Amino acid sequence: MNYYELRAEFLDVNSQPEIERQSLKDEQVRRLLRESFEKSDYYRKLIINNNIDIEEIRSCEDLYKLPIISSEVFSTSMSEVSMNYDNIVRYCHTSGSTGAPKRVPYTRKDIELAIISQARSYLLAGVEPFEKCLCAMTYGPWPSGMICHAASEIFGLTIPADSFLGIDHQLQSLQKDKLNYMVCLPSLLPRLERYCLEKNISPASLSVRKIFVVGELFSETFRSHYEGVFNAKLINMYANTEFGLIASECQYHNLHVWEDFFHVEVIDPDTGKLCEDGVTGELVITALKREALPLIRYNTHDLAEMYKEPCECGQTGAYLGPIRGRRDNMFTINGGNIYPIVLENIVTAIPGLSSFYHCIIDKIDGHDQLSFKIEAKDNVDDQEKEYLAGEFYRELTSFDLTLRMIFLGLESASRLNIDILQPGIISQKSGKIKKIIDRR
Repeated sequence: MNYYELRAEFLDVNSQPEIERQSLKDEQVRRLLRESFEKSDYYRKLIINNNIDIEEIRSCEDLYKLPIISSEVFSTSMSEVSMNYDNIVRYCHTSGSTGAPKRVPYTRKDIELAIISQARSYLLAGVEPFEKCLCAMTYGPWPSGMICHAASEIFGLTIPADSFLGIDHQLQSLQKDKLNYMVCLPSLLPRLERYCLEKNISPASLSVRKIFVVGELFSETFRSHYEGVFNAKLINMYANTEFGLIASECQYHNLHVWEDFFHVEVIDPDTGKLCEDGVTGELVITALKREALPLIRYNTHDLAEMYKEPCECGQTGAYLGPIRGRRDNMFTINGGNIYPIVLENIVTAIPGLSSFYHCIIDKIDGHDQLSFKIEAKDNVDDQEKEYLAGEFYRELTSFDLTLRMIFLGLESASRLNIDILQPGIISQKSGKIKKIIDRR
């Protein structure tokens, strides 16, 4: 598919009346259920064992009658799960940052659809033909580099700059080829900023004007800072290895779902019932067009809100608010729940602290103990470390009443440690960083 075919298809999808769009989705659901029942032993058993008559599921609204599945599907033999086992041409792996790595199969059609889904995010953000891209995602057994690279080539020159090749290679590519946009993990930006400044190069002097970020949480303070540093727009994307790119951000920071590819539900994690619009819950996703591995009502455990009212940008269909992290990364201390995005907001709100940190939870003598190890932005002496640790503690205890009670209780019982680290202690490792480490 070339740029003009991609754009024509995208415009056609967005111009469909709501009734027609929903009718097509309902038809895709019925086809998906028929094919999974006929071709997948796993789904046939699942449907029969739950006494489900698939003829009663006529629309997306009926999907609630099916059970929700989770990562257990990946521990089942792929020949039993797949609808198209003989046509699998590639296995990709999840990073394993939130558990055991999963092997996700792709047919050629699955790869093509993943590329189109990714390329739509560039279209939505206004990338034009012949604009040039630095793809700083990870290649190898992970899909991110492969898919992002192929999608960018629809527009023009794409330079592969695997995150493991190092900052020097990435900076040289940006300078030599005068690249217009880049795709990367958010954590690459502070590394690139630091390296530029070490080389007496202004990050804003680079020709990049759009930075697509995916794979990690970041705060609005982080966004504002690095948009200023690079004189570029940060565009967030929501993706995972199981599905590929699911939603992309508009100028109002809403994540628009590609509804002809995916049906998204938000459920109450305690009851399994659908949440009202604007209520935080777990994202349960159905892939409407996937061949190799039918994922029907798959619980991603990612937390977000969904909205169905029109967005100011004019894009049609459902959209998500910011991803708040994974429910299995949410942790409970002293009876209160703490979400990763809250910690991200607090850390990045403090001048002098970087966005690289570890939050380590231990159980010692039957009590929870919390340790923070946070990189400073610049080299700091002991007095500066003490000051930054104090600022971080003040933010923790003033963010809201729940956090205030949690952290005042930990501090009074000497079960809270805050350690400020020199730059590079955590960030020297390329790729994703596991920030929440629960060792209880």
